Amino acid sequence: METTTRATRALTLIEKTLLGFIAGAAAAIGAVTLVLLVQRIVELATRQTIDVSGVILSDPAFTGVPGATGSIDSVTLSVDGLDAASRGWLIAASIAAALVTISVCAAVAWLCVRVFLGRPFVRSATWAIGIVAIVVMVGGMGSALFTGLAHAELARFLDTDALPALMVQLDLAPFGWGAALAVVAAAFEIGQRMQRDSEGLV
Repeated sequence: METTTRATRALTLIEKTLLGFIAGAAAAIGAVTLVLLVQRIVELATRQTIDVSGVILSDPAFTGVPGATGSIDSVTLSVDGLDAASRGWLIAASIAAALVTISVCAAVAWLCVRVFLGRPFVRSATWAIGIVAIVVMVGGMGSALFTGLAHAELARFLDTDALPALMVQLDLAPFGWGAALAVVAAAFEIGQRMQRDSEGLV
């Protein structure tokens, strides 16, 4: 009996240690993402020369190596004196992308705390997952849209035919991840009801 109790305590300690590590890692990633976001916003708002990555080309032909064929889909441009409209859309895209990571990390850390306390099925957990599902959908799609608008402004600013007037690369993955999180939120809502019912029977 004593051996079984010790094994149970050791298992519980390991579980709590893992939960603490996951919560700490999630919080650290969220904090680093926030710091990098602030740095990017300051850079976009103040620097004279701005590096814009992932710029789609109108003509992706690749002729850099004799005898080689292929295509260059996008490039990174260093633009001097970028206009305010392009900077604004790039800032919006950075914020949207960062919010996805920060919200997911915050939800993971909060759920770890609830599991650590032994009460994961609470209304705050359900709401947290539901809000994150919305942020993932809106933020993921919004980041792609804002990036496309920024590149369109960049094409207008540079006045070149090498860049398309508007090219938005939409990725449906955020909808998939958001839908999956919505299902998890629904499962937590059911778990909350079952937990409340079981507590009422005790």
